[in-house]
Amino acid sequence: MVWFLVAAALAVSGGTGFRAIRRRQALAVFVSGFLLNVAGALVWWCFPSASFTALWQIQVVCLALGSAIWTLLGAAYPEGIRHVELAGRPLIFAHLAIQAAIGLFAFQTACGVVCAVLDRPPPAVQPLDWWALPAASAAVVLGLWDRSARFPLAGLYALGMSAVVMGKLQWPFTTGQFFIWAVVCDLAGFVLVAALLGWVLPSLKPLGAKLRIPHEPGRWSARWFHRVQSGLACTVAAVAVWVATDFSFDGMGKEVALFGLAGRTAGCPAALMLIGTAILMAWQSRGAGRAGWQYAAMIAGVLFTSSIGWATLGATSSAPWYDRSVNLLISASMMTLLTSFGLARVLPRHSDWILRGRRAMPAFAGLALCLLAVVLTQRWL
Repeated sequence: MVWFLVAAALAVSGGTGFRAIRRRQALAVFVSGFLLNVAGALVWWCFPSASFTALWQIQVVCLALGSAIWTLLGAAYPEGIRHVELAGRPLIFAHLAIQAAIGLFAFQTACGVVCAVLDRPPPAVQPLDWWALPAASAAVVLGLWDRSARFPLAGLYALGMSAVVMGKLQWPFTTGQFFIWAVVCDLAGFVLVAALLGWVLPSLKPLGAKLRIPHEPGRWSARWFHRVQSGLACTVAAVAVWVATDFSFDGMGKEVALFGLAGRTAGCPAALMLIGTAILMAWQSRGAGRAGWQYAAMIAGVLFTSSIGWATLGATSSAPWYDRSVNLLISASMMTLLTSFGLARVLPRHSDWILRGRRAMPAFAGLALCLLAVVLTQRWL
């Protein structure tokens, strides 16, 4: 009986879609797409042992399928499909469906992260999850050929980050801190790879033209990219500092860490990747954005050199915060010398990195003086 209802829902969906094209009825497009999700829910109902997570991912697959179908139909019949308008702006079903699919997928991943951080078992990653990811990715990639679509690159970014976190959620871990230790380098690597792709993509415009991907003015805006990259980089920096300074991370991942970077030393490569991210982002930025990323690269340099000292500090230290302050003082002093003299020695004279360094030098020198006062006070106490 249920399978009959599934077939009926699919038949009505197809008939409604045909009517939407034939009679140019905008609302019928949404009804046709919604019926695909109804059919997916009925399929889930046929398997009593299926979890609620499976229903969630089935909806992601159905939304991605509906978006792909109507994207292709829109390309085949550009004048035969009307769109619902709200406040003078068209509501395109294909766009809304794939954005909803990305949101559902990211929300489930976020729920898994919250469970892991709170030391609770996250929802088990099932094979259907790995079907939902390529389905949503394929629908987003199809949007590259849709002139009115502004979301493909942002959608791929969100799906990529969700895939990285979802893969880490499959690791067997016993505490929330182990998940934090395991994910910090992965997120740092993701930010670095995203920055590299952002630097490379503008040079691939000729390839996009050969593939007939429309290049409309303002379609590939990079504002969201710089904002999301900066937010995620700040998050990774905070977690890297936590990992490098917290003695409770000692011994974590001895059997799984690459290059022997277990325990608190995992914060060091994360900080190093942030330097590369800031440099790559500066290369693809202009104006105030470029200056901001240049300053961020210098701050990341202080973080990297400090994290090395913090991570190698013994847990038996009698005054750990005094030693950490000394390490940070040394790093700030080194950056003061680098920005005042070092950059001019190794970079061409016309490089704006030298100017940014000289402007940042008073801030690093002031930080070093403040840390000197802190160290002397800690020593006296």
